Amino acid sequence: MGDKQHQARIEQARKEMHTLALEHGIRHPRVLSQSVKLDALINEYIDCRTADDERLLERDS
Repeated sequence: MGDKQHQARIEQARKEMHTLALEHGIRHPRVLSQSVKLDALINEYIDCRTADDERLLERDS
């Protein structure tokens, strides 16, 4: 998955969390669940970027 796709998925999850927080309050279980999903997407993005950076370093060595 490319950077743009990761970023779009992260932004969509962030918007969903924001909407849920406005509707239910910041401590509602649905908001917390969405926060966990958002964290997972961010971690996935970071992992992919780190792997890409490592491949570039190996290639340039």
